Amino acid sequence: MTRPSPAWLTADVRRVQAHHAHRVAEVWSGAAPGPVHIDGRFFGRAHGLWGTDEPDMLEEPEEWLADVLADMGTAAEWAGDERTFRPLYIELDPLGTHFIDALLGAGVYFHEGQVWSDQLTCGIGELEPPDLRSGGLLRKAARLAELALAATGGCIPIALPVFSCPVNTGTSVFGQRLLEALVCQPADAARALRVVTDCIIAAVRALHAVVSAGLRLNSVACNRFGPEGFGQIDGCATQLVSAEHYARFFAPLDAALLRAWPAQAGLIHLCGAHAQHIPTWRGMPEIRAVQLNDRAAEDLELYAGGLREDQVIYVAPTPTMPPERILEAARGRRLVAQWSAP
Repeated sequence: MTRPSPAWLTADVRRVQAHHAHRVAEVWSGAAPGPVHIDGRFFGRAHGLWGTDEPDMLEEPEEWLADVLADMGTAAEWAGDERTFRPLYIELDPLGTHFIDALLGAGVYFHEGQVWSDQLTCGIGELEPPDLRSGGLLRKAARLAELALAATGGCIPIALPVFSCPVNTGTSVFGQRLLEALVCQPADAARALRVVTDCIIAAVRALHAVVSAGLRLNSVACNRFGPEGFGQIDGCATQLVSAEHYARFFAPLDAALLRAWPAQAGLIHLCGAHAQHIPTWRGMPEIRAVQLNDRAAEDLELYAGGLREDQVIYVAPTPTMPPERILEAARGRRLVAQWSAP
């Protein structure tokens, strides 16, 4: 038997959340005039981002959920802001950006408030597909999602774990050896990256089976909230590879990951110097949005000038790329602005 929705989740809060979600969908469809303002500074930080909250979400899920819902209730009025979208959701991010690393067998642990991952010791060409049916991590993540749905009566969306991407996961579990293998052992590198990709897709499907459409969000939805059915990949480590190597090794795998979502497309998160890949992303129908923060935001003009008309840009300000310059550099493109509306 599911619980009723929390008392602070009023009809007005639900209306405002639905309004903002509809506006984001309009931007993706090309119908919305002007930027949507999204600000996840409160909800993203307080509700599980990076997986470092106490109690531990995997080992003490009921206690963790009670703590999350109590936090939400203390500032529910933020979710009712008519001008700025502060997505209200529960972020399930066990082990943060190293969730897939752990599924592949890497040692993952907490240290000084952060999640760390040890590299695998096997050869690049020796990576074997993990038996996800026998492992406990995926089952615990699925159980946590089930408990979150039950605890909220299915009234609050659930953000799924960080599924990452082949280049991020590959460099996390193999380090520099992966980059060297792209040149010296391309067949081994391609095989290992396929194993990583298949593992991610299996995890996506397993969690999709638990959290139904309509309640399912991508990780870090506080700043990367997308329309229903669209997926997300991380592109952080793409700055380490050339345009040629990305197009050869990674673009087909990133496309396959996004096709695992119902819309068969989605958003790529970028935080570094990735502009060499803009022509490839322009040619990928699976890439419907890019999300730029930190160093990546400095190249906004390149993305605005180089992407397709139907590709949305999410962007967060930096000291040298303030909101005023962002609006000018965006050249009237579809924009999700990651700061509060004035």
